[in-house]
Amino acid sequence: MKTEKIVLNENTYRFSFHPNENTDQTVIFMFGALQDIESVERYSKYFSNYLNCYSLELPGTGQTSVLDSRFSIREQSEMLLEFIKHKKLTSVHLIVFSYATAVAVELCKIWPEVMSLSVCCGVPGVPVSGRPATKNILGAALQQSTAEFASMFTKSLTVVDPEIPRNTAIIKATEKGISKLQRDRIEMFFENTVRLFVYSPKDLSGILTPTTVLVGEADPYVTLEEARRFSNSLPFSQFRTIKNADHFIHLQHPEIVAETMIERARACVLSEHQMTA
Repeated sequence: MKTEKIVLNENTYRFSFHPNENTDQTVIFMFGALQDIESVERYSKYFSNYLNCYSLELPGTGQTSVLDSRFSIREQSEMLLEFIKHKKLTSVHLIVFSYATAVAVELCKIWPEVMSLSVCCGVPGVPVSGRPATKNILGAALQQSTAEFASMFTKSLTVVDPEIPRNTAIIKATEKGISKLQRDRIEMFFENTVRLFVYSPKDLSGILTPTTVLVGEADPYVTLEEARRFSNSLPFSQFRTIKNADHFIHLQHPEIVAETMIERARACVLSEHQMTA
């Protein structure tokens, strides 16, 4: 896998590109607060089976530099649009996990050329169900060791349930991985979480982008009710759930998540092929 870095208006972006020679349509894939391109590579490869795929770390995410939380979610969405224009893309599909949901929603507001949006375990902003846990996690990020932060973060997003595939192993592996992060990644998480905590999405009824919202039924952070409320606020949204899954749904059910996330974009590509046949 090859990753690249570019600097636009003094902001650093990091991305990988998986081409698809059978279509001009492109998906931009963005992810959660502690994820990076390497951790979701299997998804990038899967999406590229159907269309061109950019896996993107916006300024302040992944392995880029920390972005001060005085920069808003709207400003991050404008940075995303700057990347899109730099790549001379006239339209895109968006697939987003968790944190990136808010950025994607703001892009849909300011740029009408988003052809589809697929959201996994995310709502725009910190969900009401997750605000108490978020406060505790922020405190741990500031005051505790990386290992203690990793434990707090993981426990806040998961449930102990023997029906969830590889539940114990995934929790242990995730906690271990986070505990090994460099301090700047924890600082980045803190700034992004503060940015998201104060973000309040306005009326979403004007977003006409066809959208899929997917959530794990046992997610204690983005609950079924919160995700359904988000989906219902969008005029053209379908709501999907996966049983025996929490916030780490992408690790517990990767095949179902990948298939659901690409469904909207794949339908557009299929329609394109039928029109040109």
